[in-house]
Amino acid sequence: MSSKTPLVSVVMPAYNAEKYISEAIESILNQTFKDFEFIIINDASTDSTPNIIDKYARLDKRIIVLNNERNLNVAKSRNRGIEIAKGKYIATMDSDDRALPDRLKNQFEFLESNKDIAI
Repeated sequence: MSSKTPLVSVVMPAYNAEKYISEAIESILNQTFKDFEFIIINDASTDSTPNIIDKYARLDKRIIVLNNERNLNVAKSRNRGIEIAKGKYIATMDSDDRALPDRLKNQFEFLESNKDIAI
């Protein structure tokens, strides 16, 4: 990742998500909005989830990988990612979801145009 602070931090915990995580990761990497960091927290998975995450991390420098030594569950894992997030905004993602290509663009533009909305 460059030294420039990203506008959005995408935070995604993952636990034993080998069936869906590739689609989830690709749906973020293929966003039309490109100014983001992607924090993926491997929550002590026992399947091939860590290998899949590492494969994508080698291909895209926006991906930051955190590995939990023991399973912390989704809320604590997500909070661990949020703690290191550098973006102006935080977008949450689940490891079995897919984001539409304009998700981050639409959310960013909405928040920028509606300063009275905080969440």
